[in-house]
Amino acid sequence: MKKTTLYLSLLFGVLAGNLAIAQSPVDHSYKPLQVKLNEDGSKYIRFIVWNQTQLSSQFQTNGKSTDDGLHFSIRRARLLTYAQVSPRFLVLTHFGLNSLGASGMTGNPNTQTANNSSLIFLHDAYGEFAVVDKKLHIGSGLHYWNGVSRLTNQSTLNMMTMDNPGSGVGDARLFPWSTITTSDQFARQLGIFAKGTLGKFTYRVSANNARRSMAPTLDSTVTSFQVAGDGKDWLYTGYFNYNFLDGESDKLPYFVGTYMGKKKVLNVGFGFNTQPNALRAGYVDSTGATVYTKKEGVTFFAADVFYDAPIGTKGYAINALGAYYQSQYGSNKNFGGGGLIPGSGSIIYGQLGCYMPVKTQGIMPYVTYSHQDLSNTPNTSYELGVGMNWFINGHNAKLTAEFNTGKKGIANAGTNSRATLQMHIFL
Repeated sequence: MKKTTLYLSLLFGVLAGNLAIAQSPVDHSYKPLQVKLNEDGSKYIRFIVWNQTQLSSQFQTNGKSTDDGLHFSIRRARLLTYAQVSPRFLVLTHFGLNSLGASGMTGNPNTQTANNSSLIFLHDAYGEFAVVDKKLHIGSGLHYWNGVSRLTNQSTLNMMTMDNPGSGVGDARLFPWSTITTSDQFARQLGIFAKGTLGKFTYRVSANNARRSMAPTLDSTVTSFQVAGDGKDWLYTGYFNYNFLDGESDKLPYFVGTYMGKKKVLNVGFGFNTQPNALRAGYVDSTGATVYTKKEGVTFFAADVFYDAPIGTKGYAINALGAYYQSQYGSNKNFGGGGLIPGSGSIIYGQLGCYMPVKTQGIMPYVTYSHQDLSNTPNTSYELGVGMNWFINGHNAKLTAEFNTGKKGIANAGTNSRATLQMHIFL
C-alpha cells in the first residue's frame, strides 16, 4: 500500500511539474469543434472528443495486506456528435469504449468474435423533435435520458469527482446506474423519451424496451428461474428537478458535475426506474415440467440536492451533493448482484468539494462518502473517497488523484482500498 501510494504521488508530482514548466502565453481557451451549416450558425454539427486514462492499484487489509501492483487502463475513449439541422430537429450519435486494460486487449482485432473490451460500441443514437420549444421535446432511439437521480444522468466530461459513485470497494458498485448492464445497454435505454423545462421546473421521462428481465426472483416454492432476453418487457423512468437559482441546459441529457464557480445552481430532484415484470420464477408441476408463472416488479427511486456556486469575489467555489437511493426487488428482499444493486435497501451518498483558483489554473480537493444498508449482506457497507482535481485548462485538461477505501457488508469483511491517478482531456 505504501509503495503504491508513493508511486502515484511521485507520478502526480512529476506530471504537475512538467506541465507547469510547459506553460506559455499561447491561447489555450476552449473553442467548440463546430461546423456551421448556414450563415448565422443556427444550423450546425458539433463534435466532442474525449479520452481518460488511469493508473491504479488495489489492495486489501484483512489480517494481512495484499497489493496487486500498478495497472494502466483507458477509462473512456469517446466521440460524440450532434446536429441541429433546424430549430425543431436534433440528431445525436455517441460511440466509444470503456475500461480497456491489458487483460482486455486483443492481439489481432480483426479476429474478434466476442464482445471484447477493445471493441468500440454504440452509446447513444437518437433523434429529437421540439413539439413546444424548450417546454416539450420528444425523441426516440438509444438514449441517456434516465430516471432515478442527477448522478444517473451525469456527464463524464465535467465530473467533480474522478468517476461515478460506487468505486467497488463497498457492496454497491456504480449504484446511481441502478440497472447498468442488465436491462439496458451500459446505462442507455432503447425507447421513447420526453423532456422539457417549465419555468424553474425540468423533467425527463421515458418508456423503454428492457433488454431482458433483470434477473430471477427467489421464493421458497421456486425450483428454477428464467431470465428473459426477448426484449418484450417494458421499463419506465423519470427524473424531475426544481432550479431555485440559475437554470441548467437540458439540450443534451448529461448533467454537469461542477461549474467551478461560473454559475450559481441549487437544485432539488427526485426520480424513479421501474420494470413491472423484471423478476420471473418457476416451479416443477406434477408432470415434471417447469412452469414459469410468477412475475414481480423491481423499482428504484431517489431524491437529491445539488449546490454549486461561487464563494466570495476571488474565484473560489463550493460543490455539494446529497442523495438518497432506495431499491426494492418485488416481495423478495435478498436479490441482487451482477450489475444490480445487491439487495433491497437504501444508500445514502454525499460529496463536497472546494474549487480554488491558482493563477490561470485551479485545484479542487473533495471528499465523498456512501453508507449502504442492503438486505443481501448481514452488515452495512461503506465507501470513503478523498481526491484532488488539478484543472490545467478547466475540464478540458485536468489531472485527478483519488483514494477510495471501504468495507463490504459480508461477515468478517476486510478493508478494500484503491488509489487512482487519471488524466482527462476533451475537445
